Amino acid sequence: MAAFSMITLWVTGGGFWTPLNLIAHTFWRHAPHGRFSPAALVIGVALHMTVAVLFGTVIAAAAVRWPVSRSLVIPGGVLFIALVWPVMQYGIWRAIDAAAAQDFMPWVFALGHVLFGIMAATIAAIAIPDALAPPGRGVASHQQAKSPEPGRRATGAPQPEQRR
Repeated sequence: MAAFSMITLWVTGGGFWTPLNLIAHTFWRHAPHGRFSPAALVIGVALHMTVAVLFGTVIAAAAVRWPVSRSLVIPGGVLFIALVWPVMQYGIWRAIDAAAAQDFMPWVFALGHVLFGIMAATIAAIAIPDALAPPGRGVASHQQAKSPEPGRRATGAPQPEQRR
């Protein structure tokens, strides 16, 4: 999300460092606009990563706890983050720092959130160990459903006994 936002704002003329500076501005009102600042970089990255880890953890926890197929984890993560975006853009961030929230282009912020949701949910769906997946989920459950019963061939005919 941060890389996408930084590149997009740079290409559109807003400045490469603008996203991190705006995030830093939330707690450090002297953060520069559009130019590099070591202090704004540290503050912006720290705040951004803290919030990203929080929302990524929510997606991962939901992916482990909800008994749905892994294929639904990604749309679920995107839907969750799509709901988070307006709350963050127009609610929380605006309440904390209206100037910074207003200067971050809404479409860039929204698309960055969707990309984050896709990546976080994809990683969560891949990383769920089969032991943690609810019954009927995971690679092991799909292999069990496809493999024939012991002593039977895939055609359903009994297999001859193996010699010892």
